[in-house]
Amino acid sequence: MVTNLPSNPAQPQADGDDAHEAQLLVTLPASLHYSGVRALDPAEKPLCLSNENASHVECELGNPMKRGAQVTFYLILSTSGITIETTELEVELLLATISEQELHPVSARARVFIELPLSIAGVAVPQQLFFSGVVRGESAMRSERDVGSKVKYEVTVSNQGQSLNTLGSAFLNIMWPHEIANGKWLLYPMRVELEGGQGPGQKGLCSPRPNILRLDVDSRDRRRRELEQPEQQEPREQLAPTTSWWPVSFAEKKKNITLDCARGTANCVVFSCPLYSFDRAAVLHVWGRLWNSTFLEEYSAVKSLEVIVRANITVKSSIKNLLLRDASTVIPVMVYLDPMAVVAEGVPWWVILLAVLAGLLVLALLVLLLWKMGFFKRAKHPEATVPQYHAVKIPREDRQQFKEEKTGTILRNNWGSPRRESPDAHPILAADGHPELGPEVHPVPGTA
Repeated sequence: MVTNLPSNPAQPQADGDDAHEAQLLVTLPASLHYSGVRALDPAEKPLCLSNENASHVECELGNPMKRGAQVTFYLILSTSGITIETTELEVELLLATISEQELHPVSARARVFIELPLSIAGVAVPQQLFFSGVVRGESAMRSERDVGSKVKYEVTVSNQGQSLNTLGSAFLNIMWPHEIANGKWLLYPMRVELEGGQGPGQKGLCSPRPNILRLDVDSRDRRRRELEQPEQQEPREQLAPTTSWWPVSFAEKKKNITLDCARGTANCVVFSCPLYSFDRAAVLHVWGRLWNSTFLEEYSAVKSLEVIVRANITVKSSIKNLLLRDASTVIPVMVYLDPMAVVAEGVPWWVILLAVLAGLLVLALLVLLLWKMGFFKRAKHPEATVPQYHAVKIPREDRQQFKEEKTGTILRNNWGSPRRESPDAHPILAADGHPELGPEVHPVPGTA
């Protein structure tokens, strides 16, 4: 912004006048070149001309430039000449006019920072781990399969800019939580391999060396590396059930716990891998095992645990203005108690005995309640009554056979209609009130 204002705002009439043939002279360093001019108001856009190598620019501000005027515009400069040795830029500005005015040059300085376009990302396979088995000491470990569940970390570093061999040496660091706060094993490191960053087909060496207990490597992993086949996800290894005397219920478990070296809940060992010739991408592979014994002893009453692995990039260079942004990542892994191991845990004998006794007590109370309600009483049904028949004496004159013999006519009964008895028929009783029986009539015993 160029102004033509009085030198003393308290006494604006003391000096100040129109500036005739006002110009702005700009001198650029060798690393910058003039490219163009831009103004917020197109009507105020000045006319700017440069020399052949675009290192000197002259801009016309007006003829005349009125008293109290202000002109704002932007000079567009090319930065193609900036190198990694460039730490500061200085541009000299000078106003010129044919009017009588004492003018002095002004220098504009800017610091230069070189930002590396490096990005880092990480992933864990699998993202959930389970612990089970029995508690074993460190001296009982022979193979990596004795330790616990397997986990693999992959950290990828990408470079979108120029090769690092022109800027310095970069190091990929991974902070591995190998112990909890009390010194017990947490994640046991088995192998560390770096692909890329060393030249075509070369693998970098990281320090310190993993597998300090020199456990035997799983034969399946060894065979896979020999054949150089891509690793496939394997089924989770089934370990022996835990020997906990009593399974902890879900309601009794505590809240989640985070094991992180940055929070002081874990101790880390830093694996550092140099990236000597890093052009586009490099991948760090770290294989480890979850130490089951520590989790069984310390975290069997915890709902879940979060284990944090951190990775970052550091650059060692003689360049002081080298800047590296967002060159770190966090890789979380969730750890749970194996639910199959909880189901398989043995129940103490006294728990089984108490359960049987409680079941018998409930059964006895149920039987007593049903007995009080009369559930076991048998229902009494009334005895069936059988009609009783008594014999009667029919006079001979009233008998059908006598009538047929006397008249000589046989009367046939109408079988389609019920037989009707004579309304005159009545029993003849003896003197004692019982029916009198004839010689041809036999009594019919009654049945109850």
